[in-house]
Amino acid sequence: LSTIGMENHLRNGAYFRARYTDPKLPTYLGINEHYKRVQVYARSTDKDRTLMSAESMLSGLFPPESNNLTSPLTVWQPIPVHTVPLPNEPLLDGAPSNCGAWAKSLPDVTMKNEVFISFMEDNANATSAILEVSGVPYQSDQWILFHEITSIYDTLFCEKSHNFTLKPEFVASKLYDLVTPYSEMFWKLWTEVLTEKLKALSGGVLLHELKERVVRAVNETDDIKLVLLSGHDTTLAGILTTLGVYDGIQTPYATVIMLELWRRDSGDYEVTLSQHHQEDELVVFQMPGCNKTGCSLEQFHKLNQQYELTEKQYFAHCQDSWPDFVPGLSKNVIFMLLCLMSLIFVSLTTTLTVCVYRLRAASSLHGHGSVYRIFA
Repeated sequence: LSTIGMENHLRNGAYFRARYTDPKLPTYLGINEHYKRVQVYARSTDKDRTLMSAESMLSGLFPPESNNLTSPLTVWQPIPVHTVPLPNEPLLDGAPSNCGAWAKSLPDVTMKNEVFISFMEDNANATSAILEVSGVPYQSDQWILFHEITSIYDTLFCEKSHNFTLKPEFVASKLYDLVTPYSEMFWKLWTEVLTEKLKALSGGVLLHELKERVVRAVNETDDIKLVLLSGHDTTLAGILTTLGVYDGIQTPYATVIMLELWRRDSGDYEVTLSQHHQEDELVVFQMPGCNKTGCSLEQFHKLNQQYELTEKQYFAHCQDSWPDFVPGLSKNVIFMLLCLMSLIFVSLTTTLTVCVYRLRAASSLHGHGSVYRIFA
C-alpha cells in the first residue's frame, strides 16, 4: 500500500470516529472511543495492500491513547486483522478467478456479448496502436487481449495517481487515453455482461452475510458492534451489483459506501445507502423497490434474494454446476439497527466496510443495533 493510500485510510478512519463515537451527534453509535476487543472484528483478503489498508483504517478509527500504549515507543493501537487464503475466500473476492465456474463462464459469456463484440470491433485500430507502443504481444483470444490492455491501464492509472513520470513514448502516443476505454468496458461487465449466476458468485456471499449479520445484531446474539472487511475494487463492484445500484463506473480512490439502517421516532425502520468521497457532498442511492430515502427493513431483507449464496452454496456452484437454490428470508427485527457498510477504494485497493453498532438516540434516531464495515 502506498503512503497516499495509508493517509487516505487514516483520514477515513478519523471520519468514522468523528461520525459515530461523538455522543453530541445524531449519528452517535455508542462505540467506545477506545478500542475494545469485544466490540470490533476485522477481516481482510490475504493481500499485503488490503491488510495494510485495514490496519491504516483502524489506526484512524482508534488512535492510541496514553492508557492503551504498551510501551513509550508505541505510536499506534495494535488491532488484530484476520484473513484466509484467497482460494478459500468467497466473501470478499468480487472477481473470484479461483472459482471454476467464474473462470470458465466469464470469458465465454463476455466473448458472446454484443456490447463487448462491438467494443472490440470499434476499437481495433486503438488496440493495434496500444500493442505497438506498449510492446505487449498480440493475442488471438480477444478475452486475453482485452485483459492485457486493462492491465496496462491499471499500471498507468496507479503511476498517474502517485504523480510518477510516465515514459516519454507513452506520453507522446497518449497511451493512457487509448487504454482508458478498455478499463471503462471492464467495469461495464457487471452491468452489461454478467449473468445472474456470475453476479451471485461476485457478491452473493457478501450480500447474504450482511443480512445475516443484521439479524444477529438486532437479536443481540453477537457482542460485536463493528465488523471491518477489507477487499478490492471488484469487491465493491460485486456487492453494489447485488444491492442493485452499481452504475458500471470504477469507484474513485478513497470512496466510502455506507449502508445504514435506522429506527425512526415512529418506530419504523429504514435502510439507507450512501456514498462519501473525501470532501464531496454525500450521495444517497435508491435501492430497487425502495423510496428515495431508503428501504423498509422488510424490503431490505427481500432485496435481490436471487443473488444470495451461503459459503457452502458458493463452493458447490464453483464446481461448474449451478444447482437450484432458494435463499431463506431474513427475520424481521423489532429493535433499531444501524448497519453501515463503508467501501473505500484507495490506491490499489477499494475499501468496503461493514459495521454493526448499537445506536443511542438523538434527534429522530433512537434505539440500538449493530454495524458492519468492509474495506480494502
